[in-house]
Amino acid sequence: MPAELNGAFHYCLDPVFLASAATYAVNRLMIKPNLHHYSPLFHGHLNDTLTVPVLLPLFLFFYRLVRLRPDDQPPRLWEVAPHLAVWILFFKFFGPLKLHVGIYDPVDMYCIFGGGIAAWFFWQRKGLVRLLI
Repeated sequence: MPAELNGAFHYCLDPVFLASAATYAVNRLMIKPNLHHYSPLFHGHLNDTLTVPVLLPLFLFFYRLVRLRPDDQPPRLWEVAPHLAVWILFFKFFGPLKLHVGIYDPVDMYCIFGGGIAAWFFWQRKGLVRLLI
């Protein structure tokens, strides 16, 4: 059965990952360096929103390689949730407050959470459509 029909997740070839990684790269390499004024969206919140859609497929691919992930199904909520919790705690609390790396901004926590939930919904779209039909 073709991968598109059985709902296989393509990790680094996934459209959500590719679009998010491209957006991150364009923002990081082209937009931020060329803005002549501070923009909360482009200087902070956009990249935070892309944390889960960019990083989670890489982690899940590694888990699959070392046989910690049993199949190639789209990310499940129980796979997204712990990564969300750890990344929010590390990037927005532990890093800025304990390691003095980055800036503590509580809005970023909502950006990471929102980006993670939005990515999960996109990854589940085929399954959600099958449930509705």
